[in-house]
Amino acid sequence: MPAKMYYESDADMSLIEDKGIGIIGYGSQGHAHALNLKDSGLNVSVGLYEGSSSWSKAEEEGLKVGTVAEVAEDSDIVMVLIPDHLQSQVYRESILPYLLPGKTLMFAHGFNIHYDAIIPPQNVDVSMVAPKAPGHRMREVYTKESGVPGLLAVHQDASGNAHGVGLAYARGVGCTRAGVLDTTFKEETETDLFGEQVVLCGGVTALVKAAFETLVDAGY
Repeated sequence: MPAKMYYESDADMSLIEDKGIGIIGYGSQGHAHALNLKDSGLNVSVGLYEGSSSWSKAEEEGLKVGTVAEVAEDSDIVMVLIPDHLQSQVYRESILPYLLPGKTLMFAHGFNIHYDAIIPPQNVDVSMVAPKAPGHRMREVYTKESGVPGLLAVHQDASGNAHGVGLAYARGVGCTRAGVLDTTFKEETETDLFGEQVVLCGGVTALVKAAFETLVDAGY
């Protein structure tokens, strides 16, 4: 069956327009998600650790900033955009205590869900919107009224609206301008790791080495 591509008209923004959206982290992806959502007219806040150098940067961009716990408590949708190796501890300490029934927990990469480093309660939605570009590029094209493609996956659908909420979020960050494809946490995680660890970190260097040795052996 051909994969379905979702665009602007497929997303129902009424599902999130009255929701509080908390962005955890303000790095490459975090700043792009937060600013794009803000410019889409949505209610966004940024959660950071106390003393973070990004705190003042986010405030200067007109964003509401608080600790991770404060933002997790106040938000209906919590998007986790900190490095994979930090997510499980931050989740346990500062997000899980405030993850009440009916809330949505989101990710931009499926690693911690797929490998069970984070196991959310069954009464919350768990989804993923994964833009296929670095954050600074994602922000750049959004400001030019375009967008980058994205992937959408649902791990848990406690509310019955997890896919719709995820698609609306994808529109908020600009991905539906280019197109959004359905996937799973398993597919996104394993193909992403394969591309990074096998192709980029292993395959490309092996190809360069083999090409060099082949040319040298041929007398070049």
